[in-house]
Amino acid sequence: MKTNVRNSNGFSLIEMMTALVIIALTLLVLSAVLIHAIKINVVNDLRNAAIRLTNQTAEILLALPFDSIRSCGLTADPVAAHYQASYRYESGNACLNVHPDDYLKYPDPVQTIKGFRQRFNITWEVMSLSKNLSQITINVTFNESNEDHMHNAVIYKHRTL
Repeated sequence: MKTNVRNSNGFSLIEMMTALVIIALTLLVLSAVLIHAIKINVVNDLRNAAIRLTNQTAEILLALPFDSIRSCGLTADPVAAHYQASYRYESGNACLNVHPDDYLKYPDPVQTIKGFRQRFNITWEVMSLSKNLSQITINVTFNESNEDHMHNAVIYKHRTL
């Protein structure tokens, strides 16, 4: 019994080159997708940090006495939007309160994200709606790849009776 095997010589050079080109293109596309996914992951981590800073700032402002809250901020990034040099994260930041170490109860605007230091700007604007009610708009901005990003929230502070 004789078995008839066709094309027993293996791959030709053209078939091998075609297979290598297809594999190379596939790897190139996959690497581009991987790089894009990593970039999106970093931006999401930065956005999560901005949300966390917004929440921490809101908690601190809500815990302060009604009459001591005024528009202010914490500045670390001179490139990002809403930069104000007077809003330093130090005792010289006069709008936070009168005690020299009051700035320490606020979150540090320089955060470590994925092993690198990212600078944020945290600002809040206080608008009096009535004698007993204020609206506070909190903005957290950061700059990533020469693009400004912002997260904001609005909270209301009522004078307790």
